[in-house]
Amino acid sequence: MTKLRPAFGHTLMNFVALRPRRRIGHATVAGCPTGDGGPVLVFPGILRDDSQTAALRDGLQMLDYTPHGWGLGNNYGPTRELMDGAKARLTRLYHESGPVRLIGFSMGGLVARWLAQCRPHMVRQVITVCTPFRDPLHAAWLPVAPFVGIWRHVDTEALAFMVAQTPPMPWAAIYSPIDGVVAPAACVDPAAPEHCVAVRVRHRTAMAEAEVLVAISRCLGAPR
Repeated sequence: MTKLRPAFGHTLMNFVALRPRRRIGHATVAGCPTGDGGPVLVFPGILRDDSQTAALRDGLQMLDYTPHGWGLGNNYGPTRELMDGAKARLTRLYHESGPVRLIGFSMGGLVARWLAQCRPHMVRQVITVCTPFRDPLHAAWLPVAPFVGIWRHVDTEALAFMVAQTPPMPWAAIYSPIDGVVAPAACVDPAAPEHCVAVRVRHRTAMAEAEVLVAISRCLGAPR
């Protein structure tokens, strides 16, 4: 596979994007499909915790879903502790409320797709946002591949293969053609364009963008 990388110009613009173009708020949810009260588990991106996804979870709550953070602190990638913790979090929610919808941002989306493969009976739907599942080790502006040694207890090549597989339940991939941090082409499945939704947001602000919540609400409301 040709290595996928984000455009340099978009990378520069990402780092000067200090605030969302349009923040999530009550006006955002007007006209969006509403939920059924079911649980939604949301995963943050690398080196971030649940505070990154707070605005999105607030929006999901306004849409009548029951959103949950992952509750594991900062996302340091596929450490044994975080992987076991993510499984435990999903299992607990499943036993409390039934099959869970998963939403993951960037590396958090890789966790979501991995869980969808590991625990398919517990997952109702999986949605990724700006997640390079096609080439997770090379598709970022700063490739992950040279640093995989920090996850020495995990087979990162096997994980990369696993998250690239089509989830065995309804799924969607939300991506931005102006991302800048990860290559947009790595965030979609060209064989399933009907599952892929474009939004024009910067990677840095995506989780607080109204456009992302609207896209997610449509995916949740009409799973493919």
